[in-house]
Amino acid sequence: MGRVIAAVFSILLLVVSMYLFGLAFQVAAGQAFVFMGGVLLMCISFFLPIHVFGKR
Repeated sequence: MGRVIAAVFSILLLVVSMYLFGLAFQVAAGQAFVFMGGVLLMCISFFLPIHVFGKR
């Protein structure tokens, strides 16, 4: 069950990171911070399943 929750959470983080990438071009100030937040969330979304599913 933990793997399913991790996979769903990872996909959710991936979708939110893509939303932040698009939002970075629409905000008036702080575009770099929004974009870097998207990059950070994308890194976490890829790291999480590798870390969780790598353990057997």
